[in-house]
Amino acid sequence: MTSPPQTTNLTVTRHADVMARHPSGSRWAEVLIEDGRNRMVWISGPPGTPPDPHIHPDFNEFWVILDGVTRYQIGQYEPIDAEWGDIVIAPAGFSHDIRPIEGDQAIRLGITHPNSNHDIKGIPPSRLIPVDEGLSPPNLIHTPMKRLLETHGTDTNWKELAVLDSRNRALVTHELPGTVNRRYWHPDMDKWWVVLAGEIEFSISDRDPVTAGPGDLVFVPGGTSHNLLTVGNEPSIRITMTAPDIVHHYTDDPDAPAAPNG
Repeated sequence: MTSPPQTTNLTVTRHADVMARHPSGSRWAEVLIEDGRNRMVWISGPPGTPPDPHIHPDFNEFWVILDGVTRYQIGQYEPIDAEWGDIVIAPAGFSHDIRPIEGDQAIRLGITHPNSNHDIKGIPPSRLIPVDEGLSPPNLIHTPMKRLLETHGTDTNWKELAVLDSRNRALVTHELPGTVNRRYWHPDMDKWWVVLAGEIEFSISDRDPVTAGPGDLVFVPGGTSHNLLTVGNEPSIRITMTAPDIVHHYTDDPDAPAAPNG
C-alpha cells in the first residue's frame, strides 16, 4: 500500500485534493490528522485488496465510510457491509478483517491510536453472532447512515452520539439550511469534522470563513473559537470528533474566559 508524504492537521483538507494525489482505483493510505489522541488515516482499498486481520488489545478503532462498500468481520460478529456515512467500530481485543467489495475505490477514514500497528494477527472466528442485536447507541459495532436518516428524518435538525469511549466522542449532526451554532471554543482539545452531505461554512478565529462540502475535513486546534453555518439549499450532515470530556466556552457568555487563539 502506498503512503506518500503526509500533510497533517490542515485547517481544511479537500476530498478532491486527496483523491487527485493518487491514481484512480489504486490502493493507498494517507495520514491527515495527528492530534495526540488519534491518528486519522484516509484509506483507499479497491475490491480485491487482500485483508490483513489483526487485533488492537488496548484501544478501540473505528471507521467512517465515504465511498464504495467495505465488508467488515469484527470478532465473532456476522459480516457487515458498510457504505456511505456508516460508522464501524472494532472494540479493543476484537479481531477485524476488512475487505472492500464494491466501488472503483472503497474509501474510508480510519480513526486509530497514534501508536497503532498491525503486529498482532487475528484468526477466523469459530462462530458468528448477530451484530448489535437489541442494543442502543452509542458504540454499536455498526451505525448505518440509512438507519439514522430513517429514524430521524431529513426535515428537522437532529444529533446522535455514535462513539463514546476513553479517547473519543463522535457525534453525527444533521442540520437544515440556515442553521447557525453559537460561537465557542474548547480548552486543551483539538477538534475536527468530516462533512458527509451539504455545505457548511466554518468561521474559525479571525480568519475568513471557509466552506466545506462532502468528504472534506476541517481541523481546529484547541483554544480556537469557531462556529458553523449550514449554507446552500440542502441539509448538511457532519461527524464531529472530540475528546469524551469536552468543555464548551461560549464567546457570548460574559463569564467565559477568552479564547487564547482568537
